[in-house]
Amino acid sequence: MSPIIKLTFCLCLILLGCFTQHVFANPIQNQAADDIFNQFNNDELTGTLFTDEKLLELKALIAPNDLPRLQALETFTCKQIRAHETDKLHALIKSTDSISNGHYYAKSTPILLNLCRSKALRYLGKHKQAKAINLAMLASATELNDENVLASVHNSIGQQALFENQFFNAIESISKSYELHQKIGHTNSANLNIIELASAYRRLGDNDKALYYYGIAEQRLIENQSHILLAIVQHSLAYIKLDNGEYQTALAYFQDVLNVANKSNNQLYQTRIKVDMAAPLIKLSRLEEADRILTDAQTIIDEEMFSHYGYMHAYLFELRFLQSHNEQALRHFLEAERSFKKYNNKKGLSLIYQLISEYFAQQQDYKTANHWHHQFLTIHLELDKATQETYNSEMRIRFDSKQLEDQQDQLLQFQALKEQQLEALKTKQRLQYIALMLTAVFFIILVTFLIKLIKKSIQYKSLSLTDPLTELPNRLFAYQVLNKLLAQKNQFSILLLDVDHFKSVNDQYGHDVGDRALQLIAKQCLSILNKDYTLSRIGGEEFLIIMPSTDKAQAIRFAANINQKIKLIDTTSLAMNKPFTASIGISSVTSSTTISAQLKQADIALYKAKNNGRDNTVHFQDCSSHEREEQQ
Repeated sequence: MSPIIKLTFCLCLILLGCFTQHVFANPIQNQAADDIFNQFNNDELTGTLFTDEKLLELKALIAPNDLPRLQALETFTCKQIRAHETDKLHALIKSTDSISNGHYYAKSTPILLNLCRSKALRYLGKHKQAKAINLAMLASATELNDENVLASVHNSIGQQALFENQFFNAIESISKSYELHQKIGHTNSANLNIIELASAYRRLGDNDKALYYYGIAEQRLIENQSHILLAIVQHSLAYIKLDNGEYQTALAYFQDVLNVANKSNNQLYQTRIKVDMAAPLIKLSRLEEADRILTDAQTIIDEEMFSHYGYMHAYLFELRFLQSHNEQALRHFLEAERSFKKYNNKKGLSLIYQLISEYFAQQQDYKTANHWHHQFLTIHLELDKATQETYNSEMRIRFDSKQLEDQQDQLLQFQALKEQQLEALKTKQRLQYIALMLTAVFFIILVTFLIKLIKKSIQYKSLSLTDPLTELPNRLFAYQVLNKLLAQKNQFSILLLDVDHFKSVNDQYGHDVGDRALQLIAKQCLSILNKDYTLSRIGGEEFLIIMPSTDKAQAIRFAANINQKIKLIDTTSLAMNKPFTASIGISSVTSSTTISAQLKQADIALYKAKNNGRDNTVHFQDCSSHEREEQQ
């Protein structure tokens, strides 16, 4: 290549560099706007209203020809679109159709806009497209190596999983987002991640883990005086108290959140809180207040509000049921079921299936009641299995992550040792001793961590198999026992015991007395239980007794004995003047059966016992073929 050609080539490169600088540099000075952008980028803004005000201020500050700042503004504005703003969601999707062909001043801009597009698709029910965008953006953010953007991507993946009730995937992705936000010092976003983790565990049904994370979030938010985020935590705590039957406490939490919501002048947000308040109001028999709230809510809450729409109809179903408006109650049940099925809300389905079973039982339609009761048990079994699988998977990932971190640290240490050996041979022996000591320390740490992990795993497994009120084994434990007995192909029988008219105990004396009554009944049953028998509480006032090596005659005698013992419980300590009685359904195993078939037979016998006037025992084999077919 001649010197002239080389000179020409260099001049072209210089001119190209100047042109590139002219195209991508922003000659417009706007310090006021940049200060607000810095607040966003440094995670200094909290609260929807405050954020919206800052965005409006930016719109007023940025000139129409200031394209770099307008693009940056768009990445923050699109995050503020709500799930119910359908028109805005469609407009966002349309405006981001050609992101890949656009010219952007910041490499992070197309990634952040795609995350907004993914959120819009998620809210509109297009989950496959939303997930595909998230995965593509994960690859782009990893290549960009921007920890803030990567944290946003992981959070988007977690929100999508949470939306689809894939709680373990949600927990994994939100945890990664939290670690990145912590690393870069974005405290507000990290606190939001903790709240989201707690929400995932709460919706999974693990209230203990949810309370742990809410406790962390609450302490941080009180220290930072973040009142709006604190209201979000209190809102979630109200749900937990509601699940635990602490209705007065739940109502107080909801009222505190409503007080914060009332300051926002956001009618939709206020209505959502009021719908939540209806649940404890119904449980506390304050039906008129609940009726007013839910009637008003129907004009504001629509299908686009996802879970609140389903729960609004679930509470209306329970309310109309208690008010004996049966036709209206069934309409609300069907609408709630349709909404919960659409969004795979198993917890919501569990709630309404239990209520509809009670509804048909009150109507003396025991066949239909049994059908819905079976649906309720099936959903609960799925939720219990999901909880246990999450515990095991979470522990495994944490352990693997710790191993990888420790191995990486060890490799870095060995590399440093190698470099030192090359630089100074005289220190070789000393450095080898250091390496051995570090390896020993690493091994001790690893063994200690493994021991703690095993203890925690045992503890979590025990908690997942125990009913917290009676301290009896729960449904999941009972199913494991039944699986073992079926696998051994030995003869055994089961008793399905239901305390008669127990709902009237809760209604007349309160749930505290009802809880103490269940504890007394459990204790009385345990007192006559053989060491090989298993007594478990499988829901409400229903108990399951598994009796290995027991035939029909033995099972009937034992059932009569245990019913008599229940009648002998001293109810004076509960301020009650009537003894307890129970209806018991019995089933004995056959050569070819399943857990579902065994429980079904006991259930049919139980309903036969109730039909006979309660306070009696019925074996499945004593049910007529007509009764079996009717209940089937």
